[in-house]
Amino acid sequence: MQQTFSFQDRTEIPPVNALSKVDYDFPSGEWNGIVLVGEAPGAEEVRLGHPFVGRSGQLLDKMLKQAGIERSRCLVANVFRFQPPGNKVDHFFISRRAAKQQGIGIAEELGTFSSALCRAEFAKEIEHLRSILGKMKKNRPEKMIIVALGRTPLWALTGENGLLDKIGKPRPCRLLPGVNVIPTFHPSFILRGNWGRQEEWLGHLRAAEAQV
Repeated sequence: MQQTFSFQDRTEIPPVNALSKVDYDFPSGEWNGIVLVGEAPGAEEVRLGHPFVGRSGQLLDKMLKQAGIERSRCLVANVFRFQPPGNKVDHFFISRRAAKQQGIGIAEELGTFSSALCRAEFAKEIEHLRSILGKMKKNRPEKMIIVALGRTPLWALTGENGLLDKIGKPRPCRLLPGVNVIPTFHPSFILRGNWGRQEEWLGHLRAAEAQV
């Protein structure tokens, strides 16, 4: 799932415990050293209980196969394990002004995502991702690569914004020093009619496979 971002200063936001949750898919069998990180689950992911199983996931599976990557041997995750209301990822962020007006905590230490900051109650999702990446690294200390599928995981994993000028260029992972992140398109970007960039996207996945 990938959405546009408006960062509306909403006042009625469901608490985290009211949102549907989808955990990561851990490798079955031997892990291949590849981590795929998306944004947040959508309705189909919630229904089936796994990340990337809707239209975007089906396209991702097809491209992974072409790149020579076995999905079942990857760690497949989302930055946020909760489905946001209306599938709008900006639910997890808020402007500094609105946070002050509404008395909502923000995670300043994570830095800005576009013009907003992560709501404090969802900052635990980033820490959870950090913890899992660290545990996975212990299982395969010599080779590991993370693929950021979209702008939200690029921010979470590297602290950087501006996906399009960074796609395909390895960046250091701020959550796990010594490991690189390859930023690339979210599959929904391709599905929105950007089929001309599908081969470029495939190249990024092949580059990830070559790292392990």
